[in-house]
Amino acid sequence: MRIEDLNQLVTKQDLLKLKEELTAILLSKINPLKEFYTPKEFAGKTGLPYSTVVYKCRMGKLKAFQDGPNCGWLIYATELERFKNAANENFDN
Repeated sequence: MRIEDLNQLVTKQDLLKLKEELTAILLSKINPLKEFYTPKEFAGKTGLPYSTVVYKCRMGKLKAFQDGPNCGWLIYATELERFKNAANENFDN
C-alpha cells in the first residue's frame, strides 16, 4: 500500500485532532472541575480538622449551604481558592 492510499483512509491531521480530543477527555476525567466540596474533602485539601470546617460552615465563615435541615454541607469550590490565598497572605506577613 502506498502513502497516497493511506492518506485517503486517515490523514495526519485526523490523527492529531483525535489525539487532542482524547487528551481533553482524559484530562477531564483525571482532574474534573468541581463546583462544591464536602466538609471532609475540604478538610483534606486544607489540613483543617473536619469539625473546624463544619463549624465555619455553620458560622457563615465559609460560603456553603445545605439542601435541607438534616443534609450535609456543600462548600463552594471558590472557597478553597480564597482559603489558599488567605493562608499565603498570612504566611507572607
